[in-house]
Amino acid sequence: MKRLADWYIRVEHLLCQLLMIGVVFFVFFAAVMRWVGVPIAWSVEFAQLLFAWLIFLGANWALREDCHIGVDIFTKRLPKKIALPLQIVMMVLMLFFLILVGGYAVLLSIENSVRLINNMSISYSFITLSVPAGCLLMSCTLIAKIKHTVGQAKEKHDSI
Repeated sequence: MKRLADWYIRVEHLLCQLLMIGVVFFVFFAAVMRWVGVPIAWSVEFAQLLFAWLIFLGANWALREDCHIGVDIFTKRLPKKIALPLQIVMMVLMLFFLILVGGYAVLLSIENSVRLINNMSISYSFITLSVPAGCLLMSCTLIAKIKHTVGQAKEKHDSI
């Protein structure tokens, strides 16, 4: 299981890097072509598609690495005996929020399946599908983090 998780993390990092390169390339390409006098409208929409997926893959990466912005001025001052259960409660609340958002995002993607991206002949749901996919990935990451934190809390409790 560890090897599969390591492989997934490497693939996710590579995808994030490729998506970022794609966003920069297509926006730059559109700007240069507009400056030359031959605007290409589809490249901005395609960059939007790549950017939506980059946001949610990057959010999962940041969640896994604990890089999201957090206000922890109070929780850092709490004793570990209180901080660990509080951390678990917060992660469970985050998990419920992601499930809620992911469910509504699936409905949004279904509604957008007939809508086409401007200047392209692909469905807008390819953009909106990034939300439920990202919520699913972040939910899996949170479940792993909850499991790890519960293990830490049990260790602390058993050592007392």
